[in-house]
Amino acid sequence: MTQKPLPSLHDGTVVSGPGEFRHDGELLVQGKVTLSNLTLHLHGPIRLAAGATLELTDVHLFVYDPAGASNGTSGLQCDGPVQVVIRNSTMAPVGDAHPMWLLKGKIELDGFTTTNSEFHFDHVQARLNNLKIFELEISHESQVTAQNLDLVFLSTHTGDDDELNFENIPADRPFTRTLQLGSGAHAQLTATRLQFFLLYMHGRSRADLAHMDRVQLALSPRCDGTLRLPKGRLGSAERPAVFPRPGSSTCPFRLTLNDVNVDTWDVYAGDNANLVIEDSQIDELVATENARIAVRNSIVYADWLSIGNHASVSIASSTVGALRLASQRPDLATSQIRVSDDGHADFSEVRFDCGIVADGDASVNISHSVHPPAYVHRGGHAIVKEK
Repeated sequence: MTQKPLPSLHDGTVVSGPGEFRHDGELLVQGKVTLSNLTLHLHGPIRLAAGATLELTDVHLFVYDPAGASNGTSGLQCDGPVQVVIRNSTMAPVGDAHPMWLLKGKIELDGFTTTNSEFHFDHVQARLNNLKIFELEISHESQVTAQNLDLVFLSTHTGDDDELNFENIPADRPFTRTLQLGSGAHAQLTATRLQFFLLYMHGRSRADLAHMDRVQLALSPRCDGTLRLPKGRLGSAERPAVFPRPGSSTCPFRLTLNDVNVDTWDVYAGDNANLVIEDSQIDELVATENARIAVRNSIVYADWLSIGNHASVSIASSTVGALRLASQRPDLATSQIRVSDDGHADFSEVRFDCGIVADGDASVNISHSVHPPAYVHRGGHAIVKEK
C-alpha cells in the first residue's frame, strides 16, 4: 500500500484511516490531535508541545532509526505536561530501533502492545490496562493505577536521599501489589507480570530488598574505591549482603539484600569517579565526564557500553558482549561498545561477543584478544589500535 505523507498536527487535527502514512524528521504535535484506524511509519522522533493532547485509537506505529543510532533516537519527548490517550494500538521497531517515550502529564491507556520499547514516567498521573512493553519506569512523584501489565522490566529511580523497602516481588507470574517507588512515586498494580525489577540508585539513597525473584541493580557512582557486583541469590536475614562493602569505597549509597536473586548490575559513572570493578556481572556500563573505570575478571553484557566526554574504561581478563544470548534473553535488546567524544577504552585479554563503534576523537586499544570483536566501525577522528 502506498504511504501518504502525514499532515502537520496542529490543534484540532483528526487523521482517520484506513491507510498507511509516513513521516520523516521530527513529528511535532500541538494542541489536540487525534489519529485513528491507520498505520504510521515514523522516521524520526515525536515531540509533544506543552499542553498537547495526543489520542491514538487502532493505530499501528512502525519506528525507524538511522543506522548506528543510539537507543531512543526516534522516541517521544514532552516540552511540558501533556495528555496521551491510547486504545487498541501497537508499536514495533524496524531494524535496530528502540523507541523510548519520556512522558509527563496524564496518561490513559487501554490496549497497547509494543516491542523493544520503553515508557519513562516523570510526574505522570496514569491509568493503564493491557500494556505490553520492554520497560516501564515509574519515578519522580508519578502516580499509577494499572492492571494486566506484561513487562520485561519494571523500574524506578530513587531520589538523592530516599529510604526504600521492596520485598516479595515475583518474576514471570502475575502479582497484585501496591508499591512505594523511588523519588516519591506510587503504583497500584493488579495482575502484573514482570521478568525483572530494576532499581536505579542515586545520591545517598538507601534501599532494603528481601525475597525478590529476579532483580537488576543500577548504580550511579561519583566516588572512588573498589566494587564487587556479583550475580546470584545474595544475603539472608541473618547475614544480609551490603553494597558497597563497608570500607571499600567512598560511595554514599547503600543496598541491603536478603534472599535477593541478582541477575546483573548497571554502572553509570560520572564526575571524577575512580573505580575498580572486580569479579562482577554487569549489564550496562556507561562512563561520562572524567570518570575512570577499571574492570577485571568480570562479565560485561554490553547491552549498553558507552564511553564519552573525557572518560576512560579499561577492561582486562573479562568477557564483553552478549550476542550469544540475544535469542534467549529479551532483556538484552542490544550488545555493542560505543566510544565517542574524547573517550578512551583499553581492552586486554578480552573475549569479545559484540562489536565496537568509535567516533569523534575517541581512542581504543585492543591487545591480546581471546576472541576478536564482531566488527569495528570508525568515524570522525577515532583511532582503534589492535595488537
